[in-house]
Amino acid sequence: MPLQIKFMSVDEEADGGIVGEPCLSLSNSPDMSLLSTVDPFADILTATHIHRSRHGCGAYPYDKGSMLGVLAAAIDARRIVEVGTALGYTSLWLSYGAQHAHIDTIEFDSDHVRIARQHFIGHKVADRIHVHHGEAVTVLDGLDNNAYDLAFFDGFEPTRQLVNGLDRRLRIGGILVCANLTLGRTDPVLIDSAAWLVHSFGETAIAVKR
Repeated sequence: MPLQIKFMSVDEEADGGIVGEPCLSLSNSPDMSLLSTVDPFADILTATHIHRSRHGCGAYPYDKGSMLGVLAAAIDARRIVEVGTALGYTSLWLSYGAQHAHIDTIEFDSDHVRIARQHFIGHKVADRIHVHHGEAVTVLDGLDNNAYDLAFFDGFEPTRQLVNGLDRRLRIGGILVCANLTLGRTDPVLIDSAAWLVHSFGETAIAVKR
C-alpha cells in the first residue's frame, strides 16, 4: 500500500500541532483507483441518463449496481423480485450476479417497460427477466409468497405497504435491499429487530428477513 505524505498549510491544525506551524501528515490510505469496477452495463446506465434528460421522467438508475450483483452472487439467488425497473440497469446487474436466477421486475411506466425489454434482449437475458407492467402493490399480490431469495426496491418511496409486500414474497433468510429511504419518509419501515437484521448506509438499507 503506498505511503501518502501530505504537507498541511499554515492555516490547518493537525492533532497535537500548533496553529500556524507547518505539519507533516502520514497515512496509509489506499489508492481508490485500484478499487474501480468495470461496468458491463455502462451502455444502459448512459441510455437511462439520456432518456431522463429528454423525457423529464423519474428514471434515476441506482448507482450501486455492482453491489446488487455481488449480493445476488453471494447468496446464489434463484428467484429475485424488483420494484422499479426503469430501463433495466439494476435488473441486468442482478442477472449478472445470479446467472441461474429468474427475475420478476415491476415497472409502471409503459415506455420504460418497452425499452427495458429491448435492453434485456440485447444483453441476451430476456428469457430470465420478466417485466411486469403495473402498480407494484397489485403485481406483488400476484407473486408467490415466501419464494424469493432477494428483493430490491428502487421505486420513488418505500411505503410500509410496499415493504410489507416484499416481505411476504421473501423466504426466511432472504435479503431485501431498499433504496430511497429518505424520499417522503415520515416513519421508519425496517426497524423491527424481530423481523429484520438491518444495515443502512446513505439512502439504502440491506435487511435479512428473520
